[in-house]
Amino acid sequence: MVERVTSSCYIVLGLLLCAGCSAQQTDPASADQPVSTAQVVEAAPADVDPIAVNPLFGAAVPAGDYVTLTGTQRYHLFLRQTFTTANPWLRTSISAGIADLQGRQHSWGGGVQGYGKRYASQYATYVIRNSFLSLGAWGLGHDTRYVPSPSHRVSSRIVHAVLQNFLTKNREGETVLNISRIASGYGAGMIATAWQPNSKWSAQGLRAGNEQIIYGAVFNVGREFADEVGRLMKRLHHT
Repeated sequence: MVERVTSSCYIVLGLLLCAGCSAQQTDPASADQPVSTAQVVEAAPADVDPIAVNPLFGAAVPAGDYVTLTGTQRYHLFLRQTFTTANPWLRTSISAGIADLQGRQHSWGGGVQGYGKRYASQYATYVIRNSFLSLGAWGLGHDTRYVPSPSHRVSSRIVHAVLQNFLTKNREGETVLNISRIASGYGAGMIATAWQPNSKWSAQGLRAGNEQIIYGAVFNVGREFADEVGRLMKRLHHT
C-alpha cells in the first residue's frame, strides 16, 4: 500500500507542476509579497477576489493583511469549490484516475465503465468531505482557504505547505488546528464505504483519511509553488 500511495503522489505532483503553468491566477507582481497576520480587516481590497478558485489548487488567502471571510463569501466559496468551477471536477478526475490505476473496488471492473463508477464515487466523497469541512469551519470560525507561506526559503515553504493540512487561520487571523479538515477527511471516507463494495467503514475510512492528508500535502506543495513554476515556464517559452 505504501508503494502505491508513493507512486500516486508522484503522479499527482507531476500533474500539479504541469497544470500550475496554465492554472495560475496570481498577479506576478504580488506573488513575492509576504503574508502578514498582524492585522485583520473587515473587507478585502477592491481589486482582489478573496474567494477566487484556482482550477486545480482551489482558493488561497491573498497576499497582504489577513482578511476574514464573511458568511456570504463562505457560502459562495463552498459552491465554487464543490460545484460551479473546474476545481472539483479536475481534482476528482485525478483521484479517480489514481483509484483506477490502483485497481480499487476491483468488482467495478476497468475501462470507461469502471473509471466512471470510480469517478462518481470519488466525487460523491468529495462533496461530502467539502460539506463537512465548510460547515465545521463556519461553526468554528476557521478558514478553508490555503494560507501561503510568508517565507522565501524553499525548505520552509515545503514544510509550511505540508502543515497546512493540519493548521489554518481563525477569524482573528491566529493559527489554529484545522479540526474540520482533519475530521471531514476521515468522516467522508467512512461514509463512502456505504456504496463501495467489500469495504469496512473502519479500515477503508481510516485509509481514506490518511490518503487525503498525503494527497492534500502534495496539492499544497503544488499550490505553494504554482506561481513560480508558471513564471519560469513562461520565461523558458519566450527564450
